[in-house]
Amino acid sequence: MTPDEVRRWIHETRAALQQKMARERAYLERRFARGVRTPTDEAYEADQVLEADLLAFLDEMEQGLEGW
Repeated sequence: MTPDEVRRWIHETRAALQQKMARERAYLERRFARGVRTPTDEAYEADQVLEADLLAFLDEMEQGLEGW
């Protein structure tokens, strides 16, 4: 992949991941408001942490491309 292709991939992946995180947060907030909590909710909460780490990694990857 060329640096421009990598940048495009990072941007597209970041946008998709941010949308996924927003959907999950909205889902969890609705469930919390109803007083519902299941193991699936706990898994989604754990996924939010992992997804935040992946976003940070994408940022680092993009910064590393600056000198490329």
